[in-house]
Amino acid sequence: MFSNRLVVKFLVSFLIILEFFVFSYAADVDLDKIVVTPYRYGESLGDVPASLAVISSEQIASSSASTTVGLLSDLSGVVVRDWSGNGSKATVDIRGFGEQAALNVLVLVNGRRVNEVDMSGVSWTQIPLDQIEKIEVLKGGFGSVLYGDNAVSGVINIITKKGSFKPLSVDLTTEYGSYGMNKEGLSLGGTKNKFNYLFSYSNNATNGYRSNSYFKGTNFSTNLDYLLEPTNTNLRFTQGYSKSEYGLPGALSSTDLAKFNRRYSAYGDDHAKDTDYYFGLGFDQPTGDFGKFSFDTSLRQRQTFSDLAEANGGYGAPISKSHISTLGFNPKYVLEKAVFLFNNKAIFGLDFYRYDLNSDAFNLLLIKQNDNYTRKISQALYFQDELALTKKFILTGGYRYENIKYDFNCNDYSGYYLPVDSKMSLKPTAYNVGLTYRYDQGNIYINHSKGFRSPAVDEYVAWGEFNPDLKQQDSKNYEIGFHHKVYDFLDLGVSGYLMDIKNELYYNPEGGVFGYGANENYDQTRHQGIEVEFSSRLPGRLKLSGSYTFEQAVFKDGGYKGNNIPMVSADKFNLSLVHNFTDAFSLGCVFNYLSSRRFINDEANRWPSLKQSFTVDTNLAFEKNDYKISGGINNIFNEKYYEYGVCNSTSGAVNFYPALGRNFFLKVSKKF
Repeated sequence: MFSNRLVVKFLVSFLIILEFFVFSYAADVDLDKIVVTPYRYGESLGDVPASLAVISSEQIASSSASTTVGLLSDLSGVVVRDWSGNGSKATVDIRGFGEQAALNVLVLVNGRRVNEVDMSGVSWTQIPLDQIEKIEVLKGGFGSVLYGDNAVSGVINIITKKGSFKPLSVDLTTEYGSYGMNKEGLSLGGTKNKFNYLFSYSNNATNGYRSNSYFKGTNFSTNLDYLLEPTNTNLRFTQGYSKSEYGLPGALSSTDLAKFNRRYSAYGDDHAKDTDYYFGLGFDQPTGDFGKFSFDTSLRQRQTFSDLAEANGGYGAPISKSHISTLGFNPKYVLEKAVFLFNNKAIFGLDFYRYDLNSDAFNLLLIKQNDNYTRKISQALYFQDELALTKKFILTGGYRYENIKYDFNCNDYSGYYLPVDSKMSLKPTAYNVGLTYRYDQGNIYINHSKGFRSPAVDEYVAWGEFNPDLKQQDSKNYEIGFHHKVYDFLDLGVSGYLMDIKNELYYNPEGGVFGYGANENYDQTRHQGIEVEFSSRLPGRLKLSGSYTFEQAVFKDGGYKGNNIPMVSADKFNLSLVHNFTDAFSLGCVFNYLSSRRFINDEANRWPSLKQSFTVDTNLAFEKNDYKISGGINNIFNEKYYEYGVCNSTSGAVNFYPALGRNFFLKVSKKF
């Protein structure tokens, strides 16, 4: 049921829209002109037999979002949860995976995997917003063939900017906002002869909404391309360095909220530090009329430090240090050649990744309590073929075979747990098949796919216990959808999906031999839903767009059969209204709603749910020549809501992670 307060807010927002909305006419959308890269090569949006959303550079520039994950929250089927409140450890959930959502979404930067081998999640702050050209979100498991592990619910490919076509271009950006937020950015780039370059630097800091939710981060990146003639070989080099320090405010209990306030933190000194460096080398070599061969290699080094002394009460091993090294080799060949007079495009590739994780844990006296060395090697072969049966029908299908090996070496010096010296292997597979029907006003598609997720290395070990019986997670996906221009007045996209998961991985707080908690496999689960997105241009230089998602994630078998999976909302909608007063001046308003959901650990559905939320954001922008000024207010009504909550499955006691209150921002940029 909607609360009275929510109804009032919604009616006020609806009346604002109603004042503008009289009738609408077509948005100028041509699927053939939108080039995307969900298949690891360029493709027309209208040929993709899956739900694919593209956030363009224009949408990024006009958004009120101040973080990369903030851009994703408006998409149908996508929910963003920021439990730290500073963007450093946000989770992007596609199609309802709740607590383990981050491990079921594959995140790429220019095609390079950035998911960690452990459960630490994606470090979103290493991807500054002002360095992004566009973001492609492929929803569902259709991307599992080309990308493999973690692509169960979707693939997010973040494509960064390149240098301008000028010999030299300089961009300066500065942003200020609530809670001491300040950002500064500088980029230099251009093109000279056959050489394209871009150097970017940014600084990001905030005190945070809550006590001890501060963040300080610095990023530096390089993007170089050189066209080598006469072979037309494109050489590329990428490099990135990021360093950050941030507070860990932790959760608030009901007692904390009653005694203090939402901005309080019981853990005023807990904090963490990250240092992340990577570089990549690659080239593209055309092979005449037959296609193109590409090769990429990358090396990433990440070091982390965390101090959770207050959260742990000073017991155990609250201080940890880790180092993760990731080495990747990714050759591929794209073949474009007609087969029996049918246009055909095929990709063949090999993925090799080696992950080395070293982590040590210490007590408050800095005496080592345990150490862990784990190596994970993943080798995969894949192919996917796209065959144009006619000018209107396109058939796509592919297969992937992956060989994953683990080598665990864990030692406990406290005397509580036995050492671990074990090797394991998995051989998961993935496949997909899809059919697209293209017509003048849009396309219709249908697909079926199989995907998988291997356990993260630290899912095998919890509280010192090693669980070699943990199984890989397998999914089977079915999806149908369309994109259509309705009677020249509305651009509409609709998709329906059903996903059955076998051995879905989760954390059982009462699992394990000693009952301290363990990672286990659910019985079968089902994720299903409907996603709707629309866009329309209104009279008076207005644009209305929005999305709605109905989502259901339930247990199909076992002791929780018929119950809802925790932290998955049944309903979500976003509505955006933008008024361009002139070519240079615009005003935007965004309305966001998320229905209630079960607390983490409440698989039995015994306790009350985390309440629904409704927020409103505004954005005012002025852009002329090479200047741009934008500002706005997020959460105008100062809605007091929680993006994340955990309960005790036995007592029902709950802990909350408060979301941001009302906040403002002001951003100024200048191009030279």
